[in-house]
Amino acid sequence: MTIDIKKSVTQLFEDENEGLFLQTALSIYKYQSTNNEVYKRYLELMGYTDKTITTLEKIPLMPISFFKHHQVTTDKWIPELIFKSSGTSDMLRSQHYLKDQGWYNQISLQIFTSFYTNEYEMLALLPSYLENGDSSLVHMVKHLTGDGDSNRFHLYDFQKLQDQILQKLQLSDNGRVLLWGVTYALLDFVEKFIIDSNRLEIIFTGGMKRRGEELDFDTVVKKLSIGFPSSNIGAEYGMTELFSQAYANENGIYQTAKTMKVLPKDFNDLTTPAKVGKAGQLGIIDLANVDTLSFIQTDDIALCHSDTAFELLGRMTNSDLRGCNMLYEG
Repeated sequence: MTIDIKKSVTQLFEDENEGLFLQTALSIYKYQSTNNEVYKRYLELMGYTDKTITTLEKIPLMPISFFKHHQVTTDKWIPELIFKSSGTSDMLRSQHYLKDQGWYNQISLQIFTSFYTNEYEMLALLPSYLENGDSSLVHMVKHLTGDGDSNRFHLYDFQKLQDQILQKLQLSDNGRVLLWGVTYALLDFVEKFIIDSNRLEIIFTGGMKRRGEELDFDTVVKKLSIGFPSSNIGAEYGMTELFSQAYANENGIYQTAKTMKVLPKDFNDLTTPAKVGKAGQLGIIDLANVDTLSFIQTDDIALCHSDTAFELLGRMTNSDLRGCNMLYEG
């Protein structure tokens, strides 16, 4: 069953037919609502009884908080790897179980190369992700580098990172360097260093790690542009609970992967789509999550321009209190 579904998922990268996404999503919904015990129980408790779903908007989305309290898997299998969300040692971290890490590697690479077609020397400034361990982002970037060289990853030695960037830029007149960075660390970096090269590109992701008020997209780009005046600055949207990613350029609008759709929901009724032109609580369909769960209600606030383009506006407050009491059973 999953082999056939995964073939349909990979076909999405080649086929622009909207019908294929819907057909695959409905097949996965039928499979997961029957064989994912956590999702199945959630549907029962919430009273979802519609067996004739024919549109993406009608597929029930499960709160992302369930990944903190349950092992969310479809069918029973032994995980090859477990990704854990970022957070401090006293926080309950979400866990995403991987049946096949090769599947994650394949999907993340296909998505990345659909947005960034050039060959890059990649470096990473991801201190909190490295310190916490078990990060899906670190795993993905290591895979994208092709060699997993730990010297490409940096904590807080900004001088060493600057030296390495300049060295790689000097090795070739045409080569390009791509720097992945968590937002707060990149902002700290540009307070000390300026690298002016149009062959250096930046991808920021994540937030401010409780370092004060979260900054909006435009403010982050403006601040980073001071330290990287000639660089293209983009962003990545991904999370522990997803296999797929979205990418944005400097306009702040994230474009989803071919395996992903976004569904804004009304704040007061998560079964109802947000009104056109209005912000909503971001729902996501990630068809690459074949072995876990593809239908997720996030805690992010977004303005969706279409089902494949959105702007992030913030996060819900007290989000862990949402959902139903099933979260705390057992």
